[in-house]
Amino acid sequence: MVQPLLLSLLLPVAGALIISIPFILGVDIGRKACGFISTLALAGSTACLAYAATQMVTTGAPVREFYHIPILTFRGELHLFADGLSLPLALLISLLSTLSALYSTSYIEKVEVVHLREIKESQAYSVAYKEALVWPEYVPRRRSPLEVPSVEAYYICLLLFALSMLGTVLVTNLVHFIILYEFVTVPTALLVYVWGSGPCRLIAIKYFIYMLIGGVLVLAGIAWIYAETRCVDMLCLYPAVAGLHWGSLIPIFLLLLVGFGMKAAIFPLHTWLPDFHSEAPAPVSALLSGVLIKCGVYGILRIVRPCFMPFMVEARLPLLVLSLFTILWGAVMAMMQRQIKRILAYSSINQIGYIMLGIASGTTVGLLGALFHIITHGTAKGMLMLCAGSVTHTTDRRNVDELGGLAGRMPVNSSTMLLGGLSIAGVPPLAGFASEWMIFLGVIKAGYLPIALIGLASSIITMGYYLWTIRRIFFQEIRRGLEGAHDPPFTMIVPLLVSGIILVLLGVYPQLALGLLSLYIQTTAQMGGI
Repeated sequence: MVQPLLLSLLLPVAGALIISIPFILGVDIGRKACGFISTLALAGSTACLAYAATQMVTTGAPVREFYHIPILTFRGELHLFADGLSLPLALLISLLSTLSALYSTSYIEKVEVVHLREIKESQAYSVAYKEALVWPEYVPRRRSPLEVPSVEAYYICLLLFALSMLGTVLVTNLVHFIILYEFVTVPTALLVYVWGSGPCRLIAIKYFIYMLIGGVLVLAGIAWIYAETRCVDMLCLYPAVAGLHWGSLIPIFLLLLVGFGMKAAIFPLHTWLPDFHSEAPAPVSALLSGVLIKCGVYGILRIVRPCFMPFMVEARLPLLVLSLFTILWGAVMAMMQRQIKRILAYSSINQIGYIMLGIASGTTVGLLGALFHIITHGTAKGMLMLCAGSVTHTTDRRNVDELGGLAGRMPVNSSTMLLGGLSIAGVPPLAGFASEWMIFLGVIKAGYLPIALIGLASSIITMGYYLWTIRRIFFQEIRRGLEGAHDPPFTMIVPLLVSGIILVLLGVYPQLALGLLSLYIQTTAQMGGI
């Protein structure tokens, strides 16, 4: 009998195979068929994980599945494990992937076209943009937004993207983990290199190099652990690593923290994120900000934190300060941007700082708040990225200075974007309020009141740049050429409404998620991790 965790991985594989067969044969099945197959496969994966969640809540125990597959797995065994940490994140990954696949059905009908002339007139955002002016081949030469590269290949990459993230958080073998953790880079880089906008090719190469460096550091740390302990099961790492000498523990800790921190976009390892997110297609940006960077946080929570708790305790103040600096840096930089998705990208850095703040606090409520914020931020940021994509898709403009007065013409889009911004800013009764409040309580309980107050004050900056952005886009006098703007098609509206409903439900009744997350907290407390 096939169990829900394995089935949740097999369904995206099946979807990718169904689409790839006609693609290889040269048959064009169209974006609607690709969207239907992908959405159905990912929705089935979400249903399987929801079933596993009901099992876990009912029994109060993690869901485990063991398989013996000598050819495909290290040592012939595949162990899938879902607990209060991995299962909520897997659910978030599969749900956002489902919504992104549905959203792409209409979105991928055309792509965003950015010419060198437009880039020259805009701000020089980064070195990547400057290089694009020197090497024009890094900007796709598309004469029309309707010149879309293969839709089938896009959906295959999207399904592989979701599959690799799901596998990353569900496997327990360190060899499987590092393979899937690094494989994520391939479909994401392709999605931006081929279907991105602006100097997307150079930016995709930049991202690939950053992720390669981070992956090498993680691989070195895991290889060192294996050389010292012969342990490949991450669930057994805590007792195995406990006996190591400090001369080995310190460099392993630093290798893993920096490697995972690079994928999580923690300051100062974040510079790949603004460029990559701003030029990716909107459905891909939703997954990048919503769940991809959370895979780095997952690595910290699953491997670094339980195995190196003495270092986490000794380095609590430096980690709190680093988290606070990440919060402030992301907020200030977001205020300085003019491109919609670039504002949202820096906002993701800002919010990762909150998550790390809760983790570094070392308290039960702070850690629970960080876990909950992974869910609330992922849902809200995914919705905001899709809202930004709808604006760009409808108006062919992406700078806030070129937009205005769209609220009356895009009521659903404007309402959901306001809802997402208020949630991330921590306004009650939305989901972001509960998670951020728990994080600040955890920091106060740890004895760092000034840091908590500064973090709380930074929420005002967050609200400021979100309200400023929304006002400029939707509530000023309408700009010339935008009179015909309207809400996007039904397949792009549904993901926004679903995300908005989830934000309200989790805000009014956070126990929907906290019931699962608290099971991980209990296990961590029993291990002495709190």
